[in-house]
Amino acid sequence: MLKVYFTSVSRPLSGIFRSRQGATATEMALILPLLTSMLFGVFEFGTVVYAYSGMQFGANRVARTVSVNRMTSAQARTAVQNYVPAWARNDVTVLVSQSNPSDTNINLVNVQLSIAADKATPLPLLTRIAPWQLTSTVVMKQELPYVD
Repeated sequence: MLKVYFTSVSRPLSGIFRSRQGATATEMALILPLLTSMLFGVFEFGTVVYAYSGMQFGANRVARTVSVNRMTSAQARTAVQNYVPAWARNDVTVLVSQSNPSDTNINLVNVQLSIAADKATPLPLLTRIAPWQLTSTVVMKQELPYVD
């Protein structure tokens, strides 16, 4: 009698464990959040690297232009922002300084750009978890005045 009871209960339960219906949907439900977060992470990392590349290129170009006396420090602040991507342009901090502007033999032009990583991407999802700062610094020695 007891043996018949366990057999009648265990037979329908064994069918549940052997059934493969819905296995794909369950696996997709478990994997999909990981895949989407990886996709957004790659996109976000790419945009942060793109913004940093623009910052570095802009700082280098502007420091070179200031060092050959083609631009003043005041003009350099606005010029360097044109190299930064549009979504980060208003949030970047630009510092342009010269060590000794009166003596061209020892003057160093220093261009420093800084922005928070969550401001350097148009879709800040993962950069808000661990906030960090992007900083680009270029120092160039001033050259003799440029003559056409």
